[in-house]
Amino acid sequence: MKFDIAAKLVSASQRAWVVHAGRARVNYGDFKDNGIVFLEAPYLRLESNIVRSKSNLRRAIRRSVAFRKHAETTGSQAPSEILSDYDSGTFKESDLQSLSGSVSRIYGLAKKGDLVIVPGKEIFNGISQPVIRFGEITSDFDPSEIYIGGRLASQSVPLRRVRWLKVVPRKSISFDLERRIGKPPAVREIKIDRDNEELLKHAYESYIFEGNSSSLVTADKYDARDFVLLNHSSELIAFLVSAHAVITQNGNPGAITDIRAFTEKHFQEASIENIEVDFASPGHWRIVGATVSLAVFVSLGVAVFASGISVDDLKAGIEVENSVSPGDGTAKDLQASMNILLDSMGKLQLEKATGTAKKAKNVIGLQSATRSVR
Repeated sequence: MKFDIAAKLVSASQRAWVVHAGRARVNYGDFKDNGIVFLEAPYLRLESNIVRSKSNLRRAIRRSVAFRKHAETTGSQAPSEILSDYDSGTFKESDLQSLSGSVSRIYGLAKKGDLVIVPGKEIFNGISQPVIRFGEITSDFDPSEIYIGGRLASQSVPLRRVRWLKVVPRKSISFDLERRIGKPPAVREIKIDRDNEELLKHAYESYIFEGNSSSLVTADKYDARDFVLLNHSSELIAFLVSAHAVITQNGNPGAITDIRAFTEKHFQEASIENIEVDFASPGHWRIVGATVSLAVFVSLGVAVFASGISVDDLKAGIEVENSVSPGDGTAKDLQASMNILLDSMGKLQLEKATGTAKKAKNVIGLQSATRSVR
């Protein structure tokens, strides 16, 4: 059996950009439905690496303004297509100064793999409410790709293609992040660092960043009647945290004949930074490990135990891949560690762990960011 940990390896070069969807978020539906973001700069053409030249970018913006005025004026003469016919001097108009900076950021500086953060409003959990949509730019900027929207402000605009990752209610983000997202300019950068790691938690269920790992384990069908099973699931998570500590420090934990006793003995050895527990709606654990693999190991363990694979097949070993960051070597390290754990567990203890996980999966919806792929 193969499992995909789907853990994003966040590189030091990755950046995050807030892109506002026009005044009153009028372009939010275009962004969401088409997997794109753009600026309200109709007829803006950015051929020949214009964004790399401030003077040529100013010419291109003045050309787009001229073509917009032409579109708004019946019977007017078409303006020149030639870039050099337009003034390259600095803008006196504050709106064009702001637009120039936003164009440079989203079409010039933003690159494939960067995060995109878009405030909007939509139906979420059955209620119309303000939301924040997180996505990832999927390709390099191509000036030949143009979006033709239904409004004049979105006619013939350059675009960036985005794979949407997650949508969260705006009320669920912190005041500090809310302040950073803020209001216009249309495009602003939020630096990805430990102070702003909340961005990553909203965008990715599982990720590795600056030597730490973070992974989400959910139980979205939980209600108060399932409290005992919820505790058993927490004990299973604690066991996986303990097993990771022993395996990474000693290589082989020896025969595990009692899960609870093993956990009580070794949990304090774990490089666990935090386990966030939130069962408001939906319920989840967020595992934060002070190593590159701890949280993802827990995510993998939950998926393996809840997979429904027979104990004998688990004993034969599993394979692990990482579709989100395939070049990262963490997947193979986790494969080796998980197979050591499965081999170390006595058959009765493995049956106990898989039984708990499968019941929790069926009753409270226990699952992690890791998925079985074969």
